[in-house]
Amino acid sequence: MEILDEVQNLITDNEFAKAKHRLLQIMAENGENLETIKLLGLVNVNLGCYEEAKKNFEELLTKDMNDATSWFYLGNCYDKLNDLQNAKNAYLKVIQLRENYLDAYKSLCIILVRLKEEDNAIIYAEKAKEIDSEDYTYDYLIGTALVAQKKYQESIQYLEHALELKPDHAQIYGNLGTAYLLINNQAKAFEMYKKAIELQPENADALYNLASLYQIQNNHSEACIYFEKAYALTNDEKSLVGLTLSELKGGNFLKAIEHYKALIVAHPEKDSYQYNLATCYEQVRDYKSAINILKQLLTRNPKSVNMAQKLASLYMETKDLRSAKELYDNIILKNSPTASVLYQYAILSSQLYDTDTAERIFKKVIGMNPDNALAHKDLGVIYLNKRLFDYAEDEFKTALKLAPDNFDIVFEYANYLYSITKYKEADEYYKKALSLQDDVIAKTLWSMNKIELNELDKAKELIDAALKQEPHHEYIQFMAGRIYFSLKEYETAKRFLIHSIEQNPDIESQNLLALTYFGLEEYQNAVNIFENLLQKNEKNISLLYNAAQCYEKLNDNDKALEKLYKLTDIFPEHEEAQEMIRRLS
Repeated sequence: MEILDEVQNLITDNEFAKAKHRLLQIMAENGENLETIKLLGLVNVNLGCYEEAKKNFEELLTKDMNDATSWFYLGNCYDKLNDLQNAKNAYLKVIQLRENYLDAYKSLCIILVRLKEEDNAIIYAEKAKEIDSEDYTYDYLIGTALVAQKKYQESIQYLEHALELKPDHAQIYGNLGTAYLLINNQAKAFEMYKKAIELQPENADALYNLASLYQIQNNHSEACIYFEKAYALTNDEKSLVGLTLSELKGGNFLKAIEHYKALIVAHPEKDSYQYNLATCYEQVRDYKSAINILKQLLTRNPKSVNMAQKLASLYMETKDLRSAKELYDNIILKNSPTASVLYQYAILSSQLYDTDTAERIFKKVIGMNPDNALAHKDLGVIYLNKRLFDYAEDEFKTALKLAPDNFDIVFEYANYLYSITKYKEADEYYKKALSLQDDVIAKTLWSMNKIELNELDKAKELIDAALKQEPHHEYIQFMAGRIYFSLKEYETAKRFLIHSIEQNPDIESQNLLALTYFGLEEYQNAVNIFENLLQKNEKNISLLYNAAQCYEKLNDNDKALEKLYKLTDIFPEHEEAQEMIRRLS
């Protein structure tokens, strides 16, 4: 009809909205017929008005059941409306009416894969190949169906053949990458995904899959790059989840915190996101935020051992040991704890100075796992603190046999040898410990061992190196004071001891500072400290004797004798005190 030429021209120019408007005018003025209904259906398809198009083609087919083209477009409409079963039936009808209708084969195979009828998809793709063996699409469809069936090796053969026919098809490379990945050929998977992205830089699926592959290989910096690209293209949640997980595992905790917050807003019901957010806060030492999240999670999941254990570890980190123990007692130990959980509980008990419980639990851990070298080491430490030296030695030696190159074990054995005055052997193990790990406390204690070996220059060298690493550490400053005191470098010793006492005014540090003042002939400063210490330790023999020496130097013999008489009342056999009394009387 010449009257439809105008509509045909508009369709040719892709002016579908205008074509539809004009066509409806023509149909209103001249009535409907098969040609106008079909044209209207095609225009509606191109406009995405699939419900209207479906009605157009259904109406056509009531008048002509053998119109293969109408069946094909009706199948398209069903497909777009996600009515897959009717789409399948429509495409089958097309092939029944016109056996060589290749587009119908292609659309049918895609629908069959979506319906999980992969075997039928392969059958129809093979029939289409017989009609046109040069079209890559059928090998591609067969390969895709085989991937869905987990027949990965077989799928690769078809996908590779599809590539021979269509070497610039990004999606084939992407599917090949997945097939290779699923047979654990990661090198080929990399190659395929990279090629897909090279051909189509905005191929979001290939970008996501390559990122996932990097994530599998723990290359989280590269994974983040490709997840970010995929997310920028699609804004889909799976890319954001992958990105955030790689940020967490790759140590980019601040970015991960930002993204987990966004995911939690979208999915407040997903505890895993909140748990991972707490983990990020833990890593950036924002323990308060981490603890608050985990407390809320435990309220929702009161029997969750993992969450309770994580919260307990945070309480231990913040020195809230009582709260940690409460969690272990109320949740963790009531749920058939593993050896790992019991080990942490034993450490906690040890930190709370409940050494009997710690000893009992460490023994239980060793009973469950005799090869747990750290448990043997920690039990050895408890025996050492209880001065059960033979038992301690057995545990330390067992630990060393199980893990001879573990820094903690070697270091604690060195401490054990130092405590039983085997300084030469201790020296060897301190040296080995520091060869395993440059630890400032190990360096500090090795310096003390050097004093016992009368290697004062080496002791000074070691403590100076420790001070460079931790110049304000209270314990290291105290040890530096001891070493410089031993070297009779009293001014330097005084400086370190004063800084140490400012942080921790314990008796040992104050006593050593007083002795340092004595060495500097600052007797009044020395006796002031001794007198202050005697107020809480009035029967301490060493303090009484040292105070008496100060008073003698200050020419206050009366006070010196007062201290000496108190001392000899407590310990009459003190020869130096008796000699001093005779000298001053």
